[in-house]
Amino acid sequence: MKQIATTLSLGLLGLLLAGTALAQPVRNGTDVFFARDVDGAAITLDGALDEAVWQQAESFTLTMDAFFAPGGGSQDFGGQVLTEPTDPVNATIHLLRDGNTLYVGVDAEDKSIGGQPVNNFFNHDGLIMSMVNRMNRENAYNGDNWFNGANTDEFFYSWLTPRGLADSVGIDPFHFGNNVVDGEPQNWMGAAVVDGVSNDDTNGTGTPTDDVGYTMEVMIDLAAFGYDMTDADGDVVPMTFGIYDLDYMWPVNPDLQYRTRAWLQNPWGGDMPWGTNYIYGSPDVTVNSGDVPMITEADLNVHQLDDGDAIVIDGQLDEPSWSSVNPQVVLQYQMSPEMLDALPGIGPYYTHWFRPGGGDEAPPVVDPTTGAITMRFEGSTLYVGLDTDDQAVSGQTQSESRYDGIRVVIRGLEDDPNSGEARFPHHQFLFVVDSTGAAVIGQEGLDENGDPRPGIEAAASLKGSGTAGDPSDVDEGYQIEVAMDLATLLGFPDDLAGEVMYVGINFFDGDDLDPAENSYGMRTWWLTERGSGPTAMAFFNVNPPVSIDDAPGEVPRAITLYGNYPNPFNPATTLRYGLPQTGEVRIHVFDLLGRAVARLEPGVQAAGLNTVPFDAAGLASGLYLYRIDLLQAGRVESSTVGRMMLLK
Repeated sequence: MKQIATTLSLGLLGLLLAGTALAQPVRNGTDVFFARDVDGAAITLDGALDEAVWQQAESFTLTMDAFFAPGGGSQDFGGQVLTEPTDPVNATIHLLRDGNTLYVGVDAEDKSIGGQPVNNFFNHDGLIMSMVNRMNRENAYNGDNWFNGANTDEFFYSWLTPRGLADSVGIDPFHFGNNVVDGEPQNWMGAAVVDGVSNDDTNGTGTPTDDVGYTMEVMIDLAAFGYDMTDADGDVVPMTFGIYDLDYMWPVNPDLQYRTRAWLQNPWGGDMPWGTNYIYGSPDVTVNSGDVPMITEADLNVHQLDDGDAIVIDGQLDEPSWSSVNPQVVLQYQMSPEMLDALPGIGPYYTHWFRPGGGDEAPPVVDPTTGAITMRFEGSTLYVGLDTDDQAVSGQTQSESRYDGIRVVIRGLEDDPNSGEARFPHHQFLFVVDSTGAAVIGQEGLDENGDPRPGIEAAASLKGSGTAGDPSDVDEGYQIEVAMDLATLLGFPDDLAGEVMYVGINFFDGDDLDPAENSYGMRTWWLTERGSGPTAMAFFNVNPPVSIDDAPGEVPRAITLYGNYPNPFNPATTLRYGLPQTGEVRIHVFDLLGRAVARLEPGVQAAGLNTVPFDAAGLASGLYLYRIDLLQAGRVESSTVGRMMLLK
C-alpha cells in the first residue's frame, strides 16, 4: 500500500501561543489546513495515490490518540469479547487542489476492510465529510425555521452497503449524501484501491488472512458549492473529516470483531454538531511554494477591560468598557444577509433560527428584536452584556420557546478520548429575564440545589418605563449583564490573558402580546443552539481595541477594516479601511432590519489606507452595518462589512 509522509506535525497547536504569551494562537494543524494547488501536475482519479504530487500535500492522521481542539476525537464502539481493538482506526488524509477542484486522499492501514447494509450504520469502513454549502443560503434563509444541517452538505464514500444489497465480496465503496442522485454523485466523485479483498477476511484463501489497507481519492468541485480558491485572495472552506473502521465481520469473528472511528473536529456528514475545520487555498500556495502561511487570527477578540474600569453587575451596561468596543455578535430572527455577513467565524453560513409553532397559520412577527452581545474580560472573569430594544418583554422562565435572554455555550477543557462525544464538550449557561425584570440563571449556572454556582453572577434592567410580563404595554427593551469566573466554573487559568475560548450564543426573543393568541417565541443561534454545534475561537486580548491611529500604512491583500472613530459616535464618525488596489468605492449603511439608510460615494480611491466621514444626524441610536464595495469597470470586485454604534 502506498505510504504518504505527513507534512505537518499534529497536536494541540490551536491552544499553543506563538512567540510571546500574548500572541494570537497558531491554528495550523488543529483546525486549519491548506489545500496546496498542484501547480500544473495531473491527478488521475483512480484511488491509487501514486502521483508524486501527493508527497507534497498537507496531511493529518486520524487515530484513537489524535486530538484536534476543540471538537476532534475518537470513539471506541466496543466488541462482543475484546476490551481493546487489535486494529484500531489509523488513516492519514491528504489535501490538494487543482484550481477549484479539491482532492482528498486517504491512506488507511486496516487489517479487515468492508461494510454491511445501511441499517447497520456504524458497521463499515470509509470516509465521511461535511462541508458548508454557500449556495444554500440565498433561498433557504427566508423560512420560519432554519436548522443546523440546512447549510451543510454530506460527502460519504464508504463500504456501507445501500439497502437491498448484500455486503458482497470484493465490493467497491459507495457514494452517499445529499449530492447523490440515483446512486450517482453530483459535483464530486471517489475511487478506491484495496490491498486485500473487501468483505472477505480470508482474502479468498478460506483461512483468516489480514488485509493491508486501502487508499482513496475523492474530488469535489468547489465552485459548485460557492467557493473560489483561484481568486487572488483565495478562499476558505469550512469542512470536517471522519474515518470509520469496522473489523472482522466477513465472516463474523466474535473474538476480534470491533468498531472504532476518529475525526477531525466532527465525525458526521450533513451537520457539524461538534466543530468545524477550515481548508484554506489561494493561488500563491502551491506544492512548490514552500511553507504555508501561519493562520494566527482567532474568530473574534475579547478585550480586557479598559484601564481603570470596573464592571458592577447591576444589569446596566453603563461602564465605559461596554461602549468602547463594538458588540462581537448581533442576532435577530430571520436576519438579513447584511447582518449575517457581519458575524464572526462561520456565522454568515452557520447561524440558524427557530419559531415554535411557526407556519402559515402562526401569528405575524411584529417585533423581531435585535440582540447585541458584547464580551470583555478581567483576570479569570468573562463579562457578557446583552442589549436589546425588545418592545414585548415576556418575563417567562418556564419554557424556552418564550424566553427573553441568552444562552452562552462555552467548550470546556476536559479531555475524554473515548466518551463518544467531542473532546471539549459544550457547557450551557442560561440567562433570562423574569416577570419582575430580574435576571434568572439557569442550566449549568446552577448547582444541584438550584442555586447559582460560585463564580457566576447576573443582573438585568428594563429600559425606560417598560415592564416584563405585561402584554398590554409597549416596552423599550432590556439589558443583561453577566460575570462568569471561568477558572471556578470550567477550570480555565486564573488569568485569561493570551488564552483562547471556544464559544457560541443562542438569543431568545419571546413576545407575549394582547390578545394572547397573537403571542409567539423565537430563538436565533450563532453556531451553537445548546449542547452541540461548532464554536468560534475567541482570543483574550490584553491590547486595547483598534483605534483610528492604529491603521497600518501598507497595502492589504483584501479590503481591510480599521474601524471607525469615534465609536460609539454622535452624530459623526470617520470610517477607515485599506484597499488592495485602486478603484471606485461605494459604501452602503444599513440598519439592523437590513434597510439601507445611507449611501456614500467617495469615488476612486488609491490602494492602501483611506477614510470617509459619515454623519448620522438623521438616524436613531443603535447599531449600524456598513458595506464597503470596491468596483472595477462598474462591477463589484470585492466587499466587506463592518459595524458601528450610534449613541445619542
